[in-house]
Amino acid sequence: MKLKILVLSCLLLQQAHAQFRNFGKVKWTYRTQDKIFTTPALFRQSILTASMDGHLYSLQRSNGRLNWKFKAGAGIATHPLVTDTTVYFGSYDGHYYAVNANSGKLQWQFQTGGERRIGSKGYWSMTPASMYMEDQYDLFLSSPATDAQHVYFGSSDSCIYAVNRENGQPVWKYKTNGPIHGGVTYSNNIVLVGSWDTYVYALDAASGKLIWKFKTNADPKDHVLEGIQSTPVVVGNTVYIGTRDARLYAMDIMTGQRQWQYLEPGKAWVVGSAVVEGNHVYVGTSDSYLMMDLNASNGELRKQVKGGGYIFGAPAVYGNTLCYGDFTGRLFLVNTPNWQQTAVFETPGRIENGAQVLDSAGNINFMKIAAGAATDKYSTALAVMEKLFKLGPFVATPVIAESTVYATSTDGTLYAIELK
Repeated sequence: MKLKILVLSCLLLQQAHAQFRNFGKVKWTYRTQDKIFTTPALFRQSILTASMDGHLYSLQRSNGRLNWKFKAGAGIATHPLVTDTTVYFGSYDGHYYAVNANSGKLQWQFQTGGERRIGSKGYWSMTPASMYMEDQYDLFLSSPATDAQHVYFGSSDSCIYAVNRENGQPVWKYKTNGPIHGGVTYSNNIVLVGSWDTYVYALDAASGKLIWKFKTNADPKDHVLEGIQSTPVVVGNTVYIGTRDARLYAMDIMTGQRQWQYLEPGKAWVVGSAVVEGNHVYVGTSDSYLMMDLNASNGELRKQVKGGGYIFGAPAVYGNTLCYGDFTGRLFLVNTPNWQQTAVFETPGRIENGAQVLDSAGNINFMKIAAGAATDKYSTALAVMEKLFKLGPFVATPVIAESTVYATSTDGTLYAIELK
């Protein structure tokens, strides 16, 4: 037993100081039939990925070969969560699923009040005002969390649900005043999630009763700075969560009292979830293209690096290496001790289309991409997003394991890339 503990301690110590400086060869890729907005999940020697083609895929981590695939009724836009031998996820068909992670067989499914993208007539004051418009940057549905007995998730029907983990039977639900597309977190017998109504909610995990709710600084009349897409992160007694009001908040998990907030000077959304390591909070921003290192105690900015596009996913942190992706189809490696960007990986779409879509510095420039079209028209927003998708954006969090980074792209591909 002492030997096992010593070996485990050595492995953890090696990981703590591990550092990758370069991307190596692409070990394998797996192409689905539609965009991927979700973070892959590791399960034993397999990796699970979900696609907007409506399938959940189980692949062999060593070579990317298919173990099995499960078909939902519509696109899957939640990060799959594996607990024991079951994977939980939700689909735009209005169901949350439990599937056996070994075989891909359905264990149960639960029907919500329906899933949809955020939208309204004349959204963001775009024209024509009478037309119903979807938010093109609302890419995710609410990813689930579990405890020993329950699965928790939010829904576009504005409710937070708790269902029995074994059979999917409803236990309780709590209704907010807006769709819930941010991920759910369970900690200290508390369920935490942000709603599009601009509040963060803390509910008693056993009963679903409200413990507290926290009002962000978003004004519901200002659709541009409204909404919560990230998943709360809990470390100790502190909850960290970013929102579209251009802030990252730290609040007390028991009371909801704000400890500090960081306001992004350029008023860029904080869409991706934070990663907390020691006294460091790593988090990305949208329109300012930043990956930041904040002081976990007070929210002060330590360091930042700037890429060329929106950052919607959290970074993967492994030892002294941080890896994140952006909307231009690039993955970046950052050395955390000196905060130097050491390597870049580009998708085939970025290589092929970057010069036509991006500006001369390789950055997203909406006016350039719009190419003179009226910027207040919804059709222009659709056309710009269509061009951005040609780059193969990385909008989810990459995963690092055994000197390999696994990253999903909206080009429909799961990449397994060697790290050196």
